[in-house]
Amino acid sequence: MENRDKYAKKGAVIGIIGNAFLSVLKIFTGLFTGSMAITADGLDSATDIVTSVITLISTNLSQKPPDTEHPYGHERAETIASKIISIVIFFAGAQLAIFSVQKLISGNLHIEHLPVVLYVAFLSSAGKYTLYRYKLYIGRKIDSSVFLADAINMRSDIYISLSVVVGMVIVKLTDLFVFDTILGLLVSAFVIKTAIELFMTSSYELMDGIPAKNNIYRRVLEEATRIDGVSNPHRIRIRKFGHKYFVELDMEVEGNLTVSKAHELSKAVEKNIKSSVPEVYDVHVHIEPFGNIERETFGLDKSHISKGKDGENE
Repeated sequence: MENRDKYAKKGAVIGIIGNAFLSVLKIFTGLFTGSMAITADGLDSATDIVTSVITLISTNLSQKPPDTEHPYGHERAETIASKIISIVIFFAGAQLAIFSVQKLISGNLHIEHLPVVLYVAFLSSAGKYTLYRYKLYIGRKIDSSVFLADAINMRSDIYISLSVVVGMVIVKLTDLFVFDTILGLLVSAFVIKTAIELFMTSSYELMDGIPAKNNIYRRVLEEATRIDGVSNPHRIRIRKFGHKYFVELDMEVEGNLTVSKAHELSKAVEKNIKSSVPEVYDVHVHIEPFGNIERETFGLDKSHISKGKDGENE
């Protein structure tokens, strides 16, 4: 889309600046007060700086045009970046768990200036919500898997910061400072869970899979059948590269048509799909005669798509 690179760079830079501010604020607050929960939250925000930098690099790389080594283009750089982000988040969560366990073992559980921790955690919640909405907006606008992954990460950070707020209120009411460290462990578990979810989501695209909730197969099927002279779209295969979809399908025509006429029909199918489904970047149509029977071992047809079984073989 037009200005995609501009939106991506701006979104990544804002993410870096916002997370850097929140990270420094929370880590210094943790060192000043001794709160394990706010320190854990700060370290989690520090990893968000890394993810924003990865987002910036990957979106720049994905804009490179196709070349002899990458004829489909470089858009999957964003998907690879999403997987790297999930790994960074996972190790951050594991490190937070280690810190929390070490503090439990040491028995040094006291927190100074509890109201400061509470205020900073509340400010972090507001800041993370703002970043979450912004990243989600950018991700949807430019259809970027890496921005959407980062937005999900921001959403989990909102819950983390809110849990710190609730935890500090409980500590203040009960004077049970051990709850702060236990909260640090819970935060780390939530971070690890988020990392695993992001890892699995990015695997769909890298393995040329389309999630069942995505209706791209149904839309392509509908548009392929709107051209007179062709029928029975089948062996439909769709790949997603960043924000682009590449479509391959077989269509049947009269067996006595000239090659030129069959080619015109295939181009009409391609044009109709691309104009009606703007996410589709390229369409390859294989022409067969009516009633053609041969063993076709992969791809989807109308029966699979109508039953919502995207991804199954014929």
